[in-house]
Amino acid sequence: MANKRDLKKYIKIVCGDIAGECVFAKLYFNGVDTEKMDDIIVRAAILQTTTIDKVSVSFDKTLKSFGGDAKAYNKARKAYFKECYKHLKEELNNEINSIVAEMNKAITKEQKDANKEALNN
Repeated sequence: MANKRDLKKYIKIVCGDIAGECVFAKLYFNGVDTEKMDDIIVRAAILQTTTIDKVSVSFDKTLKSFGGDAKAYNKARKAYFKECYKHLKEELNNEINSIVAEMNKAITKEQKDANKEALNN
């Protein structure tokens, strides 16, 4: 991601797509557990807000703490942000995978079979 704003937009888009798919499944597929879908929508909203809150991290060191060495400061700062965003990305992906697994559990076997049949034709 180029900057924090783009990262926040990406998170909003992903979580919004998850919620949208849940609403679509609730309205247009028979046999979908609507309570589970409602819970998944809430989880997606919570994931969005908590992840966006975690995007705004700051490097708490100052140039003085590195003895005025700008090169060492920039290197440490870059490594810090790289590690933070790597951890954020892993956490977001794990939660998204968990939500998608819950979405798949909310669909009945008959609907899954109908979906497979539609793909094969």
